[in-house]
Amino acid sequence: MKMNQNPRHMHRRRFLQNLADAGASTSLMVSHRQAAQANTEQDGLHDRLLTNGYDGMLWRPDLKSQRFRNRLMNKSGSMFTLTNLPAACRRRWKAFTDHLVGRLLAAILIVATPVSATAQPKQLSQGFRSPPLESRPQTWFHLIGGNVDRQALTKDLNAVASAGLRGIQLFHGRGRAWPGVEPQIQTLSPTWDSLVGHVADECQRLDLKFTMQNCPGWAMSGGPWITPDNAMRHLVFSRVNVAGGERRSFDLSVPQPSNEEWRDYRDIAVLAFPTPDGDSGQPLIPSKVTSSLPEANWTKLMQGDDIKIQIPTNSLDHWVEFEFDQPVTLRSIQLPPTEHLMKRMMFDPDSSISISARHDARWKPLVTHQIPRGNWQDRQPEHHYVLSVPDAKTKRYRMTFLNGRPMEISHLRLSSGARTHDWPAQAGYALRSLERPTPAQQSTQAWIDLKDVLDVSAMMDSSGKLTWEPPDGVWTIVRFGHVNTGVKNKPAPPEATGFECDKLSPMGAEQHFAGYIGRLSKPGGAADDDRLKGMLIDSWECYTQTWTPAMEEEFQKRRGYSLRSWLPALGGWVVENHTASERFLRDWRATISDLIVENYYGRMAELGKQHDLELSFETAVGDVSPGDILEYFKSADIPMCEVWKPNDPHVGGLETKPIAPTSSAAHIYGKPRVACETFTSAPMNWREHPFSLKNVADRTFAAGVTHLVFHTYTHNPLDRLPGTSFGSTIGTPFLRGQTWWRHMRLFTDYLARCQHMLEQGHPVADVLWYLGDDVDHKPRQDSPFPGGYHFDYVNQDALLNRLAVDEGELVIPEGTRWKVLWLAPQQCRRLTPQTLQRIKELLQAGATVIGPAPIMNPSYSGGDQADGRFRRLVQELWGDADRHQGDRKIGRGRLLWGMSLAQALQSIDVPPDVHGTLSQRWCHRRVGDVDIYFVIGSRTQTVDATLEFRAKGKPELWNPIDGHRMDAPIYHRTENGTAIPIRLPAAGSTFVVFRPESSSSVPIQRLSRNSDVLLDATDTARIDDTPGYPAFGIDRYEITQPWVLPPSPTVEFDPAGEHLIAFQNGEYRIDRAKGSPRTVNITDANTIPLDGTWQIRFPDGWDTPDQLTLQGPRPWSELDAPAVRHFSGTATYKTTFALDAKPVDRRFQLDLGRVGNIASIEVNGIHAGTLWSAPYRIDISDQVQPGENTLLIQVTSTWHNRLAFDSGQQPEQRKTWTIGPPPADSPLEFSGLSSDVRLNIGQAVRITNASKPQAID
Repeated sequence: MKMNQNPRHMHRRRFLQNLADAGASTSLMVSHRQAAQANTEQDGLHDRLLTNGYDGMLWRPDLKSQRFRNRLMNKSGSMFTLTNLPAACRRRWKAFTDHLVGRLLAAILIVATPVSATAQPKQLSQGFRSPPLESRPQTWFHLIGGNVDRQALTKDLNAVASAGLRGIQLFHGRGRAWPGVEPQIQTLSPTWDSLVGHVADECQRLDLKFTMQNCPGWAMSGGPWITPDNAMRHLVFSRVNVAGGERRSFDLSVPQPSNEEWRDYRDIAVLAFPTPDGDSGQPLIPSKVTSSLPEANWTKLMQGDDIKIQIPTNSLDHWVEFEFDQPVTLRSIQLPPTEHLMKRMMFDPDSSISISARHDARWKPLVTHQIPRGNWQDRQPEHHYVLSVPDAKTKRYRMTFLNGRPMEISHLRLSSGARTHDWPAQAGYALRSLERPTPAQQSTQAWIDLKDVLDVSAMMDSSGKLTWEPPDGVWTIVRFGHVNTGVKNKPAPPEATGFECDKLSPMGAEQHFAGYIGRLSKPGGAADDDRLKGMLIDSWECYTQTWTPAMEEEFQKRRGYSLRSWLPALGGWVVENHTASERFLRDWRATISDLIVENYYGRMAELGKQHDLELSFETAVGDVSPGDILEYFKSADIPMCEVWKPNDPHVGGLETKPIAPTSSAAHIYGKPRVACETFTSAPMNWREHPFSLKNVADRTFAAGVTHLVFHTYTHNPLDRLPGTSFGSTIGTPFLRGQTWWRHMRLFTDYLARCQHMLEQGHPVADVLWYLGDDVDHKPRQDSPFPGGYHFDYVNQDALLNRLAVDEGELVIPEGTRWKVLWLAPQQCRRLTPQTLQRIKELLQAGATVIGPAPIMNPSYSGGDQADGRFRRLVQELWGDADRHQGDRKIGRGRLLWGMSLAQALQSIDVPPDVHGTLSQRWCHRRVGDVDIYFVIGSRTQTVDATLEFRAKGKPELWNPIDGHRMDAPIYHRTENGTAIPIRLPAAGSTFVVFRPESSSSVPIQRLSRNSDVLLDATDTARIDDTPGYPAFGIDRYEITQPWVLPPSPTVEFDPAGEHLIAFQNGEYRIDRAKGSPRTVNITDANTIPLDGTWQIRFPDGWDTPDQLTLQGPRPWSELDAPAVRHFSGTATYKTTFALDAKPVDRRFQLDLGRVGNIASIEVNGIHAGTLWSAPYRIDISDQVQPGENTLLIQVTSTWHNRLAFDSGQQPEQRKTWTIGPPPADSPLEFSGLSSDVRLNIGQAVRITNASKPQAID
């Protein structure tokens, strides 16, 4: 059995081996039978022992049952009784032996429990039916401000446990005092410590996994313990031009910002170089400005006034023209950062700016720059977007805005000084996509010659006075330094707020960890004794960092050449030429990335593991800070992303918060779990309920996530309904005061079943998408990719250190496999020699690689020798043949280029993994010889399609809503796999599981009624053509899950797959793969509308009548009385209906139509089930009887309507309390039952074990 090679696990194995080698007492040994018996005594642990498929938890000490410990220990509570010891020593001894038992239990579970990659079918299905505790979702748990109460914490944690959640991840955010909450606690005080300890104790009591965010607030790693010297730092510089030829003293300005003491300014170097042509340091000021926008005051804008000029989208291009008295050379233009420039549409700018020069009475185009994709923190005004412009000396220039989206110009500066295109992004001050335009053709006199850069640092004294004799000519002197960026952790209580730690130095991580998590988890800390199980680093929300005191040494060590003379390129100057500057800046970004990976994430992980903590990292590098978008995840136990509801483009769309980098990192680094902060919302509206969230969860699972962490459960210290979420309008309100909280376990059961299945075995994807070596922004998440296939991104680190070739496929040590390596043209035009050498080795070992030859080496490391090696490898791999297209055999492998990826996959006989639906609607995992597909439907339409899976065996359909499994009744074996008709309601989902066939079977291939085909497994042209989820999300105010009327039932199959149940009369024909067609006539199907007399009962205390009588059911939100119409909570509908008889071949299906929002059904006093997801239909055949039947339906709505009603009342008249309720005029949420409740009566026909279909006797 292959074990996880986590160092922590290796340490534990060594520990146990040493214990055995030492001849440990047999009193420490426990038999497997004892282990199993003891574990069954604790709720939830029996499932883990029997069905757990997640190998990452096998060594965890959280499996320590108190009762199991007691069975192993003597009555004193210790494995060994040591007398004559001080109390403190006895406590330490007890803690040690408790920890020892936990490790022994883990060892026992290793033997008793198979890892996920070898899960057996019985264990797979058992875990699906009753998911193990470790497969259940978790939740963020927010404390807000001083609003914390010990007893209420217990109530909240009890509610979390009762909802079927696995654990909490604790945050403490900023917030004002809530009414009636006294006293207000102070964060980090002894009282606060005791409350954290109370949470730790309660989590231990309730078997909840206790994780903490690594700092107060949610962003990112900081606090009052961080000193300025260990804070995040930026490179800053000041410049002055001087005349040479004589020895003089110059007072060099301290680079800004640095005036505040906390900025902690430190000098780096003073460099001098001959002033490039046109580089006066002053802007060009035109004598005249004209524009197609007559209202825009461009002149005042260029003078520095606080003006914002709006550039609307228009069928005609907008322009601004600059005229000068004398000809000038315009070489660079400064504009605002992309978030401001594109008015927050920075993820999809769809805009460009064209520069033209007036020559000979004509406008000559000089360059057109595509606006790069930015990020949601690309808003710092000093980090401009800079355009590089080719030389064209003239009096008139024109900027033309070719904008598909509105733009806003709040800064504009023209300069004759040459600058590297978008140098603030290339230098790491901001994350933007690399446009890589053709290098601007400019005079070489406008650039800096590297050999002319002089280091005059030793000539400046401590006051900033430089005494030096510059050579003849004009010289530019630049003083470089670094400062504390001033960014602080947020939003945290004031007393817990301080500087963000240095992310490029291990000392920053060490000071930060010691100040918070280390303090709490060390012996004697508030959460010591192994009660704190994990540490989270939430998403990167602290802008960027460009310096650390050891940066020059680190750059030299990692890149192999000196940084010092290249420092001017970090201020935008063109050094040597544009291409050379870009190559240096690539090495600079790579160095920043390396330091973040090793000294921040790597060091935080080391410190966490020293405290035996499980590490979860959210999306960071490549999200806001430039760098490798995958590598930092290798230090995490659990890579984590985030998914927002409703996924508005700039409040959590897939560009803002992508999933693919995180899931890819988990896959290439062998992490069994991909977690996700889920259901984050801004603004929330109190219309949320489990079904409204289901498709959000399903889409997240289909994208590669395997474990959800809710955003968010908010601690409410008072028992007021419903309470507040986050103290604002952020987050889905998971609260104990929710109307539907008592039904939460149904939702978490669904999620746990999905998560259990999605953490089995290994993910299946065909393509490894290489991200290139340019340290660029992540690819667009809607980048074209062949339908029917999935991919994982791969980076240079994994390419060089983790990939091998086995039987022609790429494989990592943990066993995940891919069929091809794709050198995507958009990302791989520049590759290093190291990358090419590894590609060559993989090809020789038998890999298939698809992609064109790169055009250049992006790095300066290795100098001319490396460039020569690059050229030789390109020649060796792609050769002298036609570079436009090729297919070469190299070693045992194959290199293809000059064709689309889809064409290449077809040419190497890799058919689509799933045909007939969108790639965003499925994912695939493999467990030994079992294939698992998760398939989801459209959010807004039903799906009725035949899907072809690239898998063979006996297909089964597993329903994660209720845990039922059935053999697929209709399927067709194809050349490439198996075709199955799939019907899904809106927001529906299913697992399709292929297991080896134990015996040959003859499947049904087609089912028709009265000659109309209902289901046809051979019709692969019947595809799912419902539209995909919008690439940039839906509008934040759009209904997340609209009501979609499901089609009336025609035919269904029972869970055993043995009977066809027809709900419409007619002649049904069954065609199998072999044999003659069979027919059966259905004559007794029927539908009974339940439109008689109904009563609705409401609970006391809401100004509603005790009971209302209706003729037929109606939603109470459409009734007249205001208190009824606005009622929120659970009301009970009651009616009766009569049945003449109950024949054995009848099935009785209660169809509720539309429900707002959850319905619990009781028939004749017997609970039939609870429906939280469409279609709201349930089989009540076991509960109905001949004669009169009594039907009770408890319907639970959301809080929205009552909160809206109370918003229009005076405070003293309100019955609810929250912060940020919906407005009084908010449209009402559908609540209750619709008028189309009916009883569908179907006739069951046996379709198995008979030569022809037979009605049931």
